[in-house]
Amino acid sequence: MLINLGFYGQLFLMSLYLQDVRGYSALATGLALLPEAALLVVASTLSGRIMARTGPRPPMLAGLVLGWAGLAGLAVAGAHTSYALLVAPMAAAGFGMALTMPAATASVIEAAPADRGGIASGVVNAARQSGGVLGVALLGSLVQARAAFIPGLHAGLVIAAGAFLAGAVITYYGVRQSG
Repeated sequence: MLINLGFYGQLFLMSLYLQDVRGYSALATGLALLPEAALLVVASTLSGRIMARTGPRPPMLAGLVLGWAGLAGLAVAGAHTSYALLVAPMAAAGFGMALTMPAATASVIEAAPADRGGIASGVVNAARQSGGVLGVALLGSLVQARAAFIPGLHAGLVIAAGAFLAGAVITYYGVRQSG
């Protein structure tokens, strides 16, 4: 839930930022957000390979910390911030999300008794959907006043980064190490 709260909340904020503050068209906004999606396949594949050797905990921790750093790095966004300064944090956030999600899903499914796998899968999906909805609603509410958009954006990005950091702490203490 925390992963989707942070990631989809910031994705909503960044799309509003690029269109409302930077004046990008919808197409230009979609293209500008590509760094978040550019490495999804690489990160998901890497997550599976790491998980096969180490279990789900290491890719979850690495992804959550990388995502936290990317989301925190986006807090530099201002009305006149160079787009080039936003590319690396966006890529880190997207890569971190994609590195974390397969491992998190596997961790939950593996922790459930075999006869409860379907229920565990349903709970994971419900938590993911709830997190995305809460992230968009919560973080979106922070930027509703145009005059206070940038401070609201910064607060929202701090909350998104905090969600990833909280996920990392929960993972560190709550997910068993393999072996």
